[in-house]
Amino acid sequence: MYGLRLVATLSIALLLGGCAAPMRSSLTPEQRGKITELTAHVVVVQDEVIADVQASNVSAALGGGLIGAMIDSKVTNNRVNASQQVLGPFYAAIEDVDYRKEFNDSIRSGLAGYPIKVGQFTTTPRALSNDRLAHLRKSLQPGQALLVIVPRYTLSMDFRSFDSESVVTIWLRPEASDSNLPSQRGVLRYQSAPLGLGGKESLAQWSAENAAAFRDKMRESIAETVRMVMLDIDVASTTAEQAKDLKSFAFNTGAGKGEIKGKVLKTANGRAIVLGADQKLYSLPDPASIAVAIQQ
Repeated sequence: MYGLRLVATLSIALLLGGCAAPMRSSLTPEQRGKITELTAHVVVVQDEVIADVQASNVSAALGGGLIGAMIDSKVTNNRVNASQQVLGPFYAAIEDVDYRKEFNDSIRSGLAGYPIKVGQFTTTPRALSNDRLAHLRKSLQPGQALLVIVPRYTLSMDFRSFDSESVVTIWLRPEASDSNLPSQRGVLRYQSAPLGLGGKESLAQWSAENAAAFRDKMRESIAETVRMVMLDIDVASTTAEQAKDLKSFAFNTGAGKGEIKGKVLKTANGRAIVLGADQKLYSLPDPASIAVAIQQ
């Protein structure tokens, strides 16, 4: 029933634009002024949460080659198999969870207040091929543009954090743009506060009381993603001058403690939305709010 529910990834794929696309790009004032309506296309491919197992990178240390690649493959497969063995009870507890429906319902409601009017709204579980994307762009009427939202969600490799990453792009009609890249592009990342000490202990906490903690953080991730979508279109890239005054936030890499440096755009509900130095938008636990709660 569970099947293969885990994937090994080097990083979350940069969807709809490929490696050539910059992490953040914005409509020019002229382009935005010509858009009177957006056609929204929301693509939620996943049926259920997966564990973000980090791929081995021994090959790089060995200078590449077949032996290094074989070692990487074996190490990564062992990580996937080890994680899969402990996930059975957790999946049983979330069998009725429907992320796709909850995300689609929330983003549909949120887009009613988007800075540009959203007309047609389509949801699909099918990945958007280049041919399909080209067809959607050619079908646009004068004044229309295509808004595409693609979320992905995981448990971190240590099972302590619920993570999601969404790619949001706006595409113009082909005759209005000769580029095969989106005219607007943002990458939005949510991470929950860590739960437990990791491994089976964290999975037990996610599963407890009919997976109440998991359901809560999943819904929080969706709400925060909607908030970031609403902000994203008006966020410009961080300038070199602004980069001198960035705040630091703890970030769980799944393999240890990491750090995100960025400019705080908004705070609410114990969280901060941050424009990272890497040009992604992040929704992260706000250390200032946590400190206030402890003092009270």
